[in-house]
Amino acid sequence: METEVVTAATSNGSLSSVGSSLANVGTATKAFVLAHPMGMAVAGGALLGVGVYLTANKIFRKKNAPAVEEAVAA
Repeated sequence: METEVVTAATSNGSLSSVGSSLANVGTATKAFVLAHPMGMAVAGGALLGVGVYLTANKIFRKKNAPAVEEAVAA
């Protein structure tokens, strides 16, 4: 399946136009997703988990850090 995509991508002869190269990337991406569905699910879950972690960290970060420094200085 992957070799068919590569053959179709290189057989056009003129990959200089942006439209054809974007279409080839889309075709290769679709072939990869069809060939490796579990890998794409794990990658999507990992991205979602990292996003939730970073957002929660940003929301629940302590905001009274300057007050602690003033108490230590006094």
